[in-house]
Amino acid sequence: MQSMNRSLACLLLAFLPIFGFSQNYWEVNVTPGVMAYYGDLTVPDIKFREAHFAGQLNLKRYFKGEHAIRVNVLHGTISGDDNNFDRNRGRGNKFTGQLSEFSIMGELDMKGRKRYNKKGDYNKVGSFYLVMGFAGTYCKPEVSYGNPENQDASISYPAWHFAVPIGGGFKFDLNEHLFLGAEFGMRLTLSDYLDGTQESGNAFKNDAYGFGGVSLGYRFDKHMKSSRVQSF
Repeated sequence: MQSMNRSLACLLLAFLPIFGFSQNYWEVNVTPGVMAYYGDLTVPDIKFREAHFAGQLNLKRYFKGEHAIRVNVLHGTISGDDNNFDRNRGRGNKFTGQLSEFSIMGELDMKGRKRYNKKGDYNKVGSFYLVMGFAGTYCKPEVSYGNPENQDASISYPAWHFAVPIGGGFKFDLNEHLFLGAEFGMRLTLSDYLDGTQESGNAFKNDAYGFGGVSLGYRFDKHMKSSRVQSF
C-alpha cells in the first residue's frame, strides 16, 4: 500500500508546475459523451447496452503552457444487470443510478509549450494530454435484488465515494481561442458499493466507471509574454 501511495504521489507531482508561469491562460471545455460502469454486475466485461449519455464541463488554468489545474464536473447515468451474464443470472441483481462527480485534476499537455513562442506569437497545435486527480462521486443507486433476502438488501450504503480519475485525450486548435478534442478516462473508486452490491459480490474488488466523449473548448487569455521561461 505504501508503494502504491508513493507511485500515485509521483504521478501527481509530474502534473504540477514549478514556478516560471510564462504561458498562463484559462480554458473552458464541454464534453458530451457516454459513461459506463464496471463492477460486480458487469464482470467479466462491459455490455454496450449499459453505456449511457453523460456530460462533462471543466475550467482549467494553464501554467507554462503544458501544465494545468482543472476543476471538473461530470454527470450521467450508470447501470448494471446480472441477467446480461450467464455467471451472474443466479443472483439476479440489477441497478441504475444518477452519478455526479466533482473533481480537481492535473493536466499535462504534451505540446503545450509550442502553442506560443518566446515572443508570444501563437502557433496552431494538435497535442495529446494526460489527466489525473482526485474526485468525490455521488451516486445513490436504485437496486432490484433477485433474492429479497440478499444480504446487501438490508445494508444502507453511503452515497458518496472517493475516486481517482485517470485518462487522456487529444485536442486540436481551430484558432487561437477555439479547439476540438476527444477524451477518455477511468474513475477508480475506493469503494465496492457504487452498485449497491458488495457482500453478495466480490467484496475484494472495488467498482469503477469510465467516461469518453468529444469536446469543444474555448481559450480565454492570450499568452502572457515573458522574456525568459524558467525550465525544470
